[in-house]
Amino acid sequence: MNRFEAAMRKMVRGKPVAPQSADIARLEAEIARLRAEIDELRVDSRRIAELYDLVFERLAEQQRDDR
Repeated sequence: MNRFEAAMRKMVRGKPVAPQSADIARLEAEIARLRAEIDELRVDSRRIAELYDLVFERLAEQQRDDR
C-alpha cells in the first residue's frame, strides 16, 4: 500500500467519507513533494546514463589506441 492509499484509509476511518480541506491540502502538498523528488531522481538518472556512456566511450577509445 502506498502513502496515498494509507492516508486515504486513515482519513476514512471514523471520519466523514468526504475528506476535509486540511486533509486534502496536506495530501496535495505531499504529492507535490513526491513529484519534485521524482523529478530530481529523473535528472540524476539522466546524468548517470551520460556518465556511463562517457566511461564506455573512453574505454573503447583506449582499447583502440592500445592496438
